[in-house]
Amino acid sequence: MFGLTDRELDRATNTLGLASYRKDQIRQWIYEKHVGDFSLMTNLPAQLRQQLAQQFAVTESRVAEVQKTAGAAKLLVEFAKDLVVETVVISYRSWSTVCVSSQFGCDMGCVFCASGVGSPAVNLSSQQLAEQLWHARIFANQQGLNPVRNIVVMGVGEPLANFDNLLGFISAANDPSRFAIGQRRITVSTVGLVPQIKKLADTGLAVYLAVSLHAANDELRRRLMPVAGRHSLQDLLSACRKYTEATGRRVTYEYVLLRGVNDTDTHGVELANLLKGHNCLVNLIPFNAVPGLSFAPSLRTEEFRRVLEQRGINVTTRRSLGGDVSAACGQLRNRRK
Repeated sequence: MFGLTDRELDRATNTLGLASYRKDQIRQWIYEKHVGDFSLMTNLPAQLRQQLAQQFAVTESRVAEVQKTAGAAKLLVEFAKDLVVETVVISYRSWSTVCVSSQFGCDMGCVFCASGVGSPAVNLSSQQLAEQLWHARIFANQQGLNPVRNIVVMGVGEPLANFDNLLGFISAANDPSRFAIGQRRITVSTVGLVPQIKKLADTGLAVYLAVSLHAANDELRRRLMPVAGRHSLQDLLSACRKYTEATGRRVTYEYVLLRGVNDTDTHGVELANLLKGHNCLVNLIPFNAVPGLSFAPSLRTEEFRRVLEQRGINVTTRRSLGGDVSAACGQLRNRRK
């Protein structure tokens, strides 16, 4: 029942002959009061609660584990014994952001990221994406964290490789009768799948787009991200320009700084020249340690940032939260403790 649209809920409950206000009550219990047990929906008649419990389930998942650290928490959301997904809740000054996984496993093969290690990608349904958000909201409420305001689809997997389910999730998140989170508070991260970026631009949605760049020339980018061999940087930037023109949203280019690999002044000048004239933001990301990988975090973040800023590029540096519970950028692996 959890993932049903209004029309689908109508069809599902027609056999019970529910009045429209009863359906509104059910929605309020699920999405406003975050109740996952029909027996606790006390303004519904007892017989109706029993019927609902016999025919439906609110969700198909549970939070199997929680790992907390300063400013962040990682939830292990279990859909089945062998299908567990990591979802991260990050608390900021006056709000919380939920980082949602779009796939179980990842096929993109980025050499500095833990997500693709050991498991091929399996697409999660739009309902499974939405359930991650629901569990994260419950956790934030129970822990007295700031209210969930933003969503980043930056967890395990490539969101644009799960395109239709991603759109279904955005619709659920944006729906006033469900999560009521505005599109300008939703960011989708991609390794740079050019056809899908163009397709997203044509949907009429206006979510923010974050593109994993990590290098300013095709040769280095292909070494770090094998999937980059599908499309040149120029093709990627052209698709991103189209996205900005269609949506009015500037694109964020994510750049993980790897010591001695992509963090010299020369790399910075190359990146500035590549992005000159684009309506964009560069988000510099500290490398977070991954067991088995030999990369090290850069010691030149401020110097690299200065090179970009001196050439007119808008730059931010991402706060690294959750590293001690493997919940930071690049560390998610869909695993138990």
